[in-house]
Amino acid sequence: MADGDKTLPGSVDEPRIRRFGALSGNTKGIRPQGEQTGDATSPADSAESPVDPADSAELPVEAPPLPRAGDLTSASEDAIVDPSEAILERIDLDSWKWPKYFAFALTRMEEIFPTGGIPRGIGPVRELVTEENDFRPLTIDREKWSGADENWSTVGDVLANTFTDAWLVSRDGVALAEEYAWPMKPARQHMLFSISKSVVSSVIGALTDAGHISPEDLVTTRVPALAKSGYAGATIRDLLDMRSGIKFSEAYLEEGSEIRALFEAVDFAPRTATSANGIKNFLMGLTSEREHGGPFVYRSCETDVLAWICESVIGQPFSVIASEYVWSKIGAAHAAQVCQDRWGGSIADGAISTTLRDLTRFGEMIARGGTTAEGERVLSGKWVDDIFTGGADSAQVFADSPSGRSYPGGMYRSQFWVPSASRDVVIGIGIHGQMLYIDRATQTVGVKLSSDPQPVSLAHQHGTLAMFEAIAEAVPPKPEPGTVPPAASTAKPAAAIRSAVPAEGGPAADAPDSAATVPAASSSAVPSPAASSLAAPSPAASGPAAPRAVAPSPVAPSAAASGTVIPNVAVPAGAAPSIAPRPFPAQPGIY
Repeated sequence: MADGDKTLPGSVDEPRIRRFGALSGNTKGIRPQGEQTGDATSPADSAESPVDPADSAELPVEAPPLPRAGDLTSASEDAIVDPSEAILERIDLDSWKWPKYFAFALTRMEEIFPTGGIPRGIGPVRELVTEENDFRPLTIDREKWSGADENWSTVGDVLANTFTDAWLVSRDGVALAEEYAWPMKPARQHMLFSISKSVVSSVIGALTDAGHISPEDLVTTRVPALAKSGYAGATIRDLLDMRSGIKFSEAYLEEGSEIRALFEAVDFAPRTATSANGIKNFLMGLTSEREHGGPFVYRSCETDVLAWICESVIGQPFSVIASEYVWSKIGAAHAAQVCQDRWGGSIADGAISTTLRDLTRFGEMIARGGTTAEGERVLSGKWVDDIFTGGADSAQVFADSPSGRSYPGGMYRSQFWVPSASRDVVIGIGIHGQMLYIDRATQTVGVKLSSDPQPVSLAHQHGTLAMFEAIAEAVPPKPEPGTVPPAASTAKPAAAIRSAVPAEGGPAADAPDSAATVPAASSSAVPSPAASSLAAPSPAASGPAAPRAVAPSPVAPSAAASGTVIPNVAVPAGAAPSIAPRPFPAQPGIY
């Protein structure tokens, strides 16, 4: 069992150490190793040699020199000690999802479970230019996304209250905002949970484009081992849209549910005497409860069968296939990985890990209709367009499901969610706060990786959607070539985003201020008019959207107060939001 008596690096009683959940801009770097591990000067030592704050502000901050390749260092020296070891030695299969370890475990899945690498290949990396913007004061549309917490009104509120590990918003190769909270770092992979499903379906799409399979193929034709299971008679399309007749409950916190049994089979939860031996053995034991091709019912097991189909058709592990057909083509900078059970089966429904930027690159490929910025075709335009438009009855079967009440006008197609009546936005969602947001009209891609102890929260889902939508609307479209001189990428202060809060006794400021500026961007398309049935179109929907902002929330300090362009999302010491589990109310939200 984990040792709970030791103090974790970064806990609130160590003010000098970066705490879990404190966001930092990508260009600001990570604190030196000594500060992260608790090896810095002790409070007693610092008291003996005080430093004048005025003097320290003038001293340049120098990064520690990098060791030269080939220089051997004694294992007894601090430089060779991995600061993660003290935490890793306390994590086991029982404790990895405990709140105090969770954020760390999600960035170290390869240290806890067997994994299969998904190589990036040897192609060029799709570069993302970092441009710092402070979007925290932007107002979110709580009328449209009514499930968001009633106390949240700004982007800053969402970031501060949803256990954010890292987030990024990009448009046309420009990272408009990008921040990380320790222990997440730019080059570190983070568990995607069910965003993994969107990656798996893209592999299925690539195999379809290559002529290896067809969505109309019977599952049992491709995987004969499932002939005696409930999947007999189901098609690949039934699985892509989660419309098989398989009996499966996705109730994560309910003892005896099929999803709990799946977790036990792959060691994500403690095993019992009746646990299946791996994911494939588990799938072979599932039964059906209705005809295939009927209602939409969210089932993680469908994705695992899709990954098995890939393996059966190509004759290689899923990780190798995913690399060859998708990951090596999107310009990824790092390999991805997928957790495996002890029998070698890929846990593809929710155990793929990627870096923040690489998931953004994947989203950009979808936004561009299946091609990369360099023009390489990864998926056919027909496959990608079908994700956005859906089948003839996709919207109706979704409306008839419990999820339809949470996302009116939406649908589910090829393992992507369409969250509203607009057919320009699709999302990938994972439990514990993961989201991939893709707006093909504005070419905006948003990614948020989190460590929410609560598996499902409609408030967090709606809040995150509202956050990305507000940013997509606030960033103006890219001007036509020659109309505006090119300018160097610079930081945009929060004051540049006009507040919508009227002065006391003054008129409401609904119209954009002609003197106000908005964060710079580089979009090639004008946002499409709002088409959601959740709310009436906003006045700005017919043209380039004006920023909607209010005074910064007290939860998230303003840029002026923090002295940085992208302020730390953490509240002052002593008032940090707790990461203890919160009560979990039953709800029909997206899992």
